[in-house]
Amino acid sequence: MQSFVRLFIKSPFTALQEHMAKTAECVDLVQPMFTALLDGDQEKLATIAKDISETGHLANEIKNEIRDSLSRSIFLPVNRVDLLRVLSRQGSIPGTVKNISILLTIRRTYAPPAWRDPLLSFIDKCVATFRATHEIYNILKDLFDAGSIEREAEDIQVEIDAIGHLEWEADKAQFEMLRIMFDMEDDLKPTDIFWWAKIFREVSDLANYSEKSADRIRPMLQ
Repeated sequence: MQSFVRLFIKSPFTALQEHMAKTAECVDLVQPMFTALLDGDQEKLATIAKDISETGHLANEIKNEIRDSLSRSIFLPVNRVDLLRVLSRQGSIPGTVKNISILLTIRRTYAPPAWRDPLLSFIDKCVATFRATHEIYNILKDLFDAGSIEREAEDIQVEIDAIGHLEWEADKAQFEMLRIMFDMEDDLKPTDIFWWAKIFREVSDLANYSEKSADRIRPMLQ
């Protein structure tokens, strides 16, 4: 636990990066998971879902250890409440990936072949939103270590705004998938429509929580 205390005293983003790195391992499995589903490879899908569960558990353990490390007796270079808010938001990301894996494996869900390209494009946009957020943490850690975060704060705000645009693009891709689904609703089972709507919402949350994680950084730049 004391290792995280030292990391926070040096740079709040160094400790947060450890959690984001494990979170990234979860997110990197989303695209392969859907590819396995579209290919009809249930065995591979189950293996990926198991990996997500294990990696997500490790991410959650890191998150809890970071929270436990934030004793009020230690001095932090940023507001403690702001740190916890950022951690809470980014902690929702691996949980969302795990929810997606559960939805894809708890029942055998039909995925029309025509969905392949638009569905993978939708997923790509959500994953891209996360990756942009992850990169913000890398930039901030380097700036904080160099003592130049105040000078670069305005540029970072621009980067955070750009993540908001990526999240908007992901939302548009979600609406397109819903349109495609309802255009062929006569060919789908009602349960499949219900289930895919839940899946689309969880995939979209991957982008939503990523954008919110970046947005929570704003108070730390002031």
